[in-house]
Amino acid sequence: MATINRKVLTKNFTTTPSKITPTIERLCAEINANESPIFVPVKPDLEAISSECFHNVSKKVERDGGSILYGWNLWEWSRVFVEAEHHAVWVKDGELTDVTPKQNRERKILFLPDPSRTYDFANQKRLINIKRSLRRYPSVESWIKATDDFQNAVERNSVGDQASFSQFEMHHHQEAIMNAMLDVILDLAADTKPRERCICASGKEFRKCCSKHIQFWN
Repeated sequence: MATINRKVLTKNFTTTPSKITPTIERLCAEINANESPIFVPVKPDLEAISSECFHNVSKKVERDGGSILYGWNLWEWSRVFVEAEHHAVWVKDGELTDVTPKQNRERKILFLPDPSRTYDFANQKRLINIKRSLRRYPSVESWIKATDDFQNAVERNSVGDQASFSQFEMHHHQEAIMNAMLDVILDLAADTKPRERCICASGKEFRKCCSKHIQFWN
C-alpha cells in the first residue's frame, strides 16, 4: 500500500534522451525509415511561445528567412517510455535550430526529420504524440492509452484553436490520465533506491526529490 501527494503530478518527467537507444531507433524507423534522428540545439526566439513550434518557426522564416523543417521531437521518460511529438525546427544555411522554448529548459532536442508530415495551419489540427512503452512496468500501457484517448478526443472536438468538451467528458479523461499516471509513478518509486536518480527529470537523487511525496507501508 502507498500514499502519494498529488503535487508530484506537477513534475516534469520527460526530457531529451541522452543517447540514441535501440528503442528510439525502432520508433524512428516506424515513423520515417528514410531519416535518422539528430540532436538539434535549442535557441528560443524572443517572440516564441512554448508548445507553438509551427507558428514560431513560420514567423521566424518571415522575419529572418530560411525555411521550416517538419519532423518529430523525441522525448524519453527513463524506464517508462519514449515519445515522438510532431514538431518543426528552423533551417538556415544548412543549420537546424529549435526556436521554441522548452518547459524543462533543455538545451538540445533529439529531432527526426519528416518533411511530408506538415502542419495544417488552416484547421490547426495536430498529430497526436506517438508513445512506445519500454515494457518494464505493465502500468505504462494503461497510461499511454489514457493519454492517447484524450489527445484523440481533443482533435475530434477542436475547431481551430478552440476545443469543446462536456464537463463530464473532460472530467473522465482527466481522472483516467491522473489515475493511470499515479500507478506508473508508484511502480517507478517502488523500484528506485534513495540515492538513485529521481523518477522525474530533475536530475536530483530520489531521496531529495519525489521520494518526499510518496510513502509505502506494509
